[in-house]
Amino acid sequence: MEPSIDNKPSFRINFTKMHGAGNDFVVFEKNKVERLNGDKSTVTFEEIVGFTTKIAHRKLGIGFDQLIVIDDNPIDKNAAYGMDVINCDGNIEVMCGNGVRCFSKYIVDNKVLSKNLKEQLNFDGDDDIEQIIETKSGIVKTYPLLKHHLNNKDNDVIMVKVNMGTPKVSRFINEIDRHIPKVLTNQSPIESYMYTIDIGLPYCSKLECVYVTVGGNQCVVFIDRNIELGYLDSSYGDHTKFSTIDFKEISDIIQSNVNGFDDIPNVEFVIQSPQDKLENKVISRVVERGNGETLACGTGACGVAISSILKGYCNENTEITVEMPGGKLLIQWNPNNEIFKTGPATSVFKSQILI
Repeated sequence: MEPSIDNKPSFRINFTKMHGAGNDFVVFEKNKVERLNGDKSTVTFEEIVGFTTKIAHRKLGIGFDQLIVIDDNPIDKNAAYGMDVINCDGNIEVMCGNGVRCFSKYIVDNKVLSKNLKEQLNFDGDDDIEQIIETKSGIVKTYPLLKHHLNNKDNDVIMVKVNMGTPKVSRFINEIDRHIPKVLTNQSPIESYMYTIDIGLPYCSKLECVYVTVGGNQCVVFIDRNIELGYLDSSYGDHTKFSTIDFKEISDIIQSNVNGFDDIPNVEFVIQSPQDKLENKVISRVVERGNGETLACGTGACGVAISSILKGYCNENTEITVEMPGGKLLIQWNPNNEIFKTGPATSVFKSQILI
């Protein structure tokens, strides 16, 4: 006699499917995940990680790039909310720039109260509000722009501005001081952020890369510069075909850390036409560890903008537009060395799933 298979679900989750410039998420509150066995205890983060891949499956589940979990009682009592990010493959990520905008919108839409705040946010007012969010990469401040001219009530879209903090230099694994963040400025010497790494492919022998940290570590590759250096085959210089180039083989090598860098989750490939330069714009595609290529990446867009300033492709004194397949994000690097990112957060639908 064959053993019976118990398919009885263990959890009920009310969630919102959201996206930021095409980077899609499932968002829910940790303390509202309901156990179905009668146990009233709060679900643990480890349990959520355990069932992430089931709901991430795009045919058998809901499907998403990342799961965003909201905690109304974060460890850091200076923060109002805690944010956890889990990739669709079940691996934990430190931050997600597009995800934190959707996190911000969810808080407003659902009027989520914080156990850390003595005076709750005014969700019913018309003024823009500040949300202080604890992430694994540190405190992040978000500002849902409730009066922004690009908001669209019919499509359930609001613009959210995010203070992404100060950019830092990514470090080699064997550097003694790799755990001591080094702040990056637009006056930083070139050796602080730029490296030539071995790739070893027939069409790509090496790559000149900019390594910076915003939320997570970013490796930024300027396509035309690497063709100019003779590292990348000239066929990659046809900008009309940029959207169809397969970058997976190159990004896999970079993300395998074979060149001695510690934890490179995101690789960005960037082009800029003469007209783009006049408009202070660059065009980027991003490959995220655990998710493959995504339509957008908020931390990646910040890394691209910073790298473009450091390399002289963009003007630091005006807002930079980073255009990705899923849409555009607006990036500012202010004189106080803070990075601000503004972009859309969209709610797609609300539903419930049993796991």
